[in-house]
Amino acid sequence: MAAILLHGEPVAEKIRSEVTAALAGRRPRVAAIHNEKNAAVRVYMKRQRAVCEKGGIPYDVHPIGDAPPEEVYGLAARLANDPTITGITVHQPLPEGVDEGRVLSIVPAAKDIEASQPESLGRLVMGLPGPQPAAARAAIEILRAHRPSLRGLDAVVVGRSALVGKPAALMLLAMGADAPTVTVCHTATADLASHTARADVLVVAAGRPNAIRGSMVKRGAIVVDIGINKLPEGPLVGDVAFDEAREIASAITPVPGGVGPVAIAVWLRNIVECATAARVR
Repeated sequence: MAAILLHGEPVAEKIRSEVTAALAGRRPRVAAIHNEKNAAVRVYMKRQRAVCEKGGIPYDVHPIGDAPPEEVYGLAARLANDPTITGITVHQPLPEGVDEGRVLSIVPAAKDIEASQPESLGRLVMGLPGPQPAAARAAIEILRAHRPSLRGLDAVVVGRSALVGKPAALMLLAMGADAPTVTVCHTATADLASHTARADVLVVAAGRPNAIRGSMVKRGAIVVDIGINKLPEGPLVGDVAFDEAREIASAITPVPGGVGPVAIAVWLRNIVECATAARVR
């Protein structure tokens, strides 16, 4: 029997309704430090701006493609200290010569809607409240909607990036008594298939199309594919070979239509959380 499809839209709609209620009477304002020289970043910016416009949230774009590094650091500092700006998004990669770590460190955690600066990630490690990386949080939201308790299960996260793989693993561990046992695999993992094939819950953020084949999936596993890749011939695919894995897993997210819509909704929730923390009304 083919796996249940874990569509993201129902989960995203629930989050959006919560965001709409939380927005009442508040006036968040987002500023984007934008590297317009990067094609992928331009697409990302347009999507963010469209989401904000739909929600009635001002979205200010600050292009930095030709700016010298010191000017970029100065821009980040001005936005950090501007009381009218409640959230800041830093579009990576930044131009060559700009220290991304320095820029991210200038952004205060209270305005970090991407949850990408050091304090934000530290708060996640400590289990403290605050915005969380959107794609990783979206994967957990989908899992919890499908199966609220993962207690006693083995979870494997494929990928160790600072904004996806590592946060996803930390969020799984933070489920307390309902948490699974978590293993993190990456490019240096020997015999990856031996780990993925024992996973009751498989969260994949490998960054490579079809990195996980059906033969690498445990029968009956829950598979959450965070990856999204555009193949040369056109279609968008995830990091999991969907058609193969669907015949093995008990439940799986499609790509597109799985994690993506939920990640956008979580990002909106992060904007509201930052505005709430700033007590902006």
